[in-house]
Amino acid sequence: MNTFVPLLVTLLIQAFSALSLMAVPVLIPVEPGLPRLSASGIGLYLLCAYAGAMVGSLAAGPLVERWGAIRTSQCALLLSAAGLTLAALCPGALLLAAVLIGMGYGPITPASSHVLIQTTPARRLNLVFSIKQTGVPVGVALSGFCIPPLALATGWIWTLLILALACAAVAASACTIQAGLDAQTSSRNGAAPPIGLSMGFLLRQLLEPLAVIFRHKGLRSLAAVSFVLSGIQISFTAYLVSFLTTGLAMTALAAGSVLALSQLGGVMGRIVWGYVSDHVIRPVNMLALLSLVISLAALATGSLVLWPTVPSDLVLAGLMIVFGASASGWNGVYLAEVARQAPLGAVGKATSGTLACTFLGVIVGAPVFGLIVSSRGGFTMAFGMQALLALGAALLLFTFRKRFYRPADSGLQRKV
Repeated sequence: MNTFVPLLVTLLIQAFSALSLMAVPVLIPVEPGLPRLSASGIGLYLLCAYAGAMVGSLAAGPLVERWGAIRTSQCALLLSAAGLTLAALCPGALLLAAVLIGMGYGPITPASSHVLIQTTPARRLNLVFSIKQTGVPVGVALSGFCIPPLALATGWIWTLLILALACAAVAASACTIQAGLDAQTSSRNGAAPPIGLSMGFLLRQLLEPLAVIFRHKGLRSLAAVSFVLSGIQISFTAYLVSFLTTGLAMTALAAGSVLALSQLGGVMGRIVWGYVSDHVIRPVNMLALLSLVISLAALATGSLVLWPTVPSDLVLAGLMIVFGASASGWNGVYLAEVARQAPLGAVGKATSGTLACTFLGVIVGAPVFGLIVSSRGGFTMAFGMQALLALGAALLLFTFRKRFYRPADSGLQRKV
């Protein structure tokens, strides 16, 4: 099977997984009466969701070995659909629903990396991973474009139920190619892990991905950078609508469109950065440059509320495209570099371990951003904090770039 079919399937699953994750944060400005959650509770919701994502990510390795990557992705998407249904039918359990949605979100990227690393030629690795990761900003863009008008037309309960049905439909659509892809990319060497699992066995399975990254200097650096950048990315994405409606007095529909525009910038950025990393500049240097751009964009965004007049549509659109292209555009290059640096045969575990650090960054970053917004500093101080952190990530990558294997030195050169 060529690269196109695995790429298309994993891209579609990634998009709807991201859409389900962002559904409630985007709904909040449209439906201020959403039970048990106000704008100040976005950080708590995301904390619960990404706590679930951490567990889901660490569990991805054993699940892929047992079920296969596509079957694991299907089950994960159905778990997100179950979380959306719970949020709609039992509003008092909204935070539990967030955990379920996060647990569904967590295994998607490790599973798709397991597929793509074995079906993609090394010369196109950054580009293919970047295209697949456009599923995240595509999903967020869909949330910005579709959720506000859908909620105004049908109400928040039906909006969540419709999204749950859409996730289930996407999971079902992958059945036609699941057997072939899982057979082609199976990592089983003999028998599957035992069905009777002790707590000790489960704990070892969950901790093994972390052990893989801590044994490797390059992976440790990538994990640290992703901790910082993921917190910036989710805060930018989750709080942008609230920032625009409260700080710049935009309508919810207009702010949703700006969010979608920023994520379209992320889609374009991921593809461009992936191509450039394959042909022009080393991926580690690309990540450092993107961190620097994120720092400048965060500084500029935080200063918007200090302007004497509301910025023009053209200025706002340009800034949001640049911010989205960088803050939502680094992931594909990062994941391809993780796959490149991973020990031979341990791509899934290395991805799971680094993503656990990525999700931890979200868990810490989003609530801290919300706390700063709620303080006297407001959005200006919160975006200023992001600028400093991104600058630190850029300096780390530039300083320790010799830790990373070059493609010819890594274990990536294998038959694909």
